[in-house]
Amino acid sequence: MENVMTTSLQRTAPRKPRRLSLAEVAPALIVAALLVIGTVTSDRFMQSNNIFNILQYAAEPAIIAVGMMFVVLARGIDLSVGSVMGIGNVTVALLLAAGYPITVSIMAAIAFGGLIGLINGLLITKGRMEPIIATLATMIGARSVIYFMTDGAPLFSGIPRDFVTIVRGNALGVPNGVVFLLVAFAVAYVILRHTRYGRHIYAVGGSEETAELFGMKVTSIKISVYVISGMLAATAGVIGASRLGIGDPNSGIGYELVAITMIVVGGVRLAGGVGTVFGAFCGVLIVSILTNILQLNNVSTHAQHIFLGGGVIAMMLFLSSRERREH
Repeated sequence: MENVMTTSLQRTAPRKPRRLSLAEVAPALIVAALLVIGTVTSDRFMQSNNIFNILQYAAEPAIIAVGMMFVVLARGIDLSVGSVMGIGNVTVALLLAAGYPITVSIMAAIAFGGLIGLINGLLITKGRMEPIIATLATMIGARSVIYFMTDGAPLFSGIPRDFVTIVRGNALGVPNGVVFLLVAFAVAYVILRHTRYGRHIYAVGGSEETAELFGMKVTSIKISVYVISGMLAATAGVIGASRLGIGDPNSGIGYELVAITMIVVGGVRLAGGVGTVFGAFCGVLIVSILTNILQLNNVSTHAQHIFLGGGVIAMMLFLSSRERREH
């Protein structure tokens, strides 16, 4: 009887809150440090217009980064997201120019992105292709489709003003682009932290074999994260078309690397199964704030890339050193 009571008490005893590791809080500390540096180096940095501009221009790569995070957590990689962003961009512009309703055009563009994500997932799971090879192939193929659809020329005409105001407008003084960014991360947090599906993504990224032993549908999960990535990349393309008011066939070029950079400096490990939405959001802020600081101080674009590359190397070395200490 005593053993039963002891076991019952152990089960009902409140759990001690888990202490956050240095690797988990490091991205937030870097954001805080960059805020201080920005304030010291430029009088314009903390102006409200500049803060909103940082988030507004980060919206497109950040939304792509959310999708990339789902893929990487499941131990994958998606190099096609930049081209899929371009697909979303020109698809919505072409449909609007053809007279289709705004809602229909947006949904079709996002669905197109989801279709490319589905192709990626099937190539990887059913075709047994390495993720980097499969998504590299679709990256090249999707960009070719874009140029075929547009003849390589921007689409300036036929885009209604109501579509343009979707991103250029604001809600209670906050630019809509910023709202879309925050909503994307909020939804990702709920899914990954509070749903069975989110826990299964982490489990698959940790060990596919173990996940299968526990009855998880590994193939379905892997396909679904690529579909999510494709849909979010196309959504970023739609946002870009709305922000600029044109369909740009070069939209999204290089954004796959920006998205990977954002989540890596935010502590999401490319080996899969490790990373948080908060960390990824901090990664978005790190890249965006650092870029803004360099621009305000008239640092050349080429030098900016050197700083960003150095930041990725530093973060990866830090995470590797912490992992060695833990083991």
